[in-house]
Amino acid sequence: MKHPDTNENTSLYSQDMNAIPPCGRREERDSEYRRRILTSARSLFETNQIESVTMHQIAKESGVGQGTLYRRYAHIGEVCSDLLRSTTTQFLASLEEGLADPAPEVTAMNQLADTIVRIVDFVDDKASLLSVINTMYTDKRSFYLHKKPIYIRLHSIVAPLITRAVEQGEIEQIDVNLTVNTLLASLTPEQYLYHREILGYNKQQFVEGICRLFVKGI
Repeated sequence: MKHPDTNENTSLYSQDMNAIPPCGRREERDSEYRRRILTSARSLFETNQIESVTMHQIAKESGVGQGTLYRRYAHIGEVCSDLLRSTTTQFLASLEEGLADPAPEVTAMNQLADTIVRIVDFVDDKASLLSVINTMYTDKRSFYLHKKPIYIRLHSIVAPLITRAVEQGEIEQIDVNLTVNTLLASLTPEQYLYHREILGYNKQQFVEGICRLFVKGI
């Protein structure tokens, strides 16, 4: 049976054949490639500046041919996206779960403040990976912040809170979409890293400033 990396580096070909049973199903082989690629990428990101890691390094570290790597990931941003996918899904699900059945005394604006805190915590923890992803997709002509899956999901979480706050008289009538769009734009990794690393804000100062604008300010 012809191996998919027959035309690539012989040493890499040997590593692939040793690690993956030749009789394995395609799904098992693809799953093994993905595991090795992501494990190697995570290791490289932990010991190097993410921006300095190349696709060539990931291929070499994982023992996977570059052709195989590029068939799965067009660029580093896609590798970072895959690394974050399960973590992000869990985070968004936990946000939705926490907002699903609030205690009677918890107001919509209190929930909004708590949501902002949790988003900033997540961005702070994953800032480097998120920034690489955003940078990669910003370079594409088709990039629009509001079309990103995480943005769409966050919008669907935050918008109902502000709508409910208006309906219950906590705040005056406002343009919900514009408010949510502006809030989420202010919570992008680039904005957070700029304030933290260039302007010297710590996480608490950043959170307090965002809440002052979008919770107390409206």
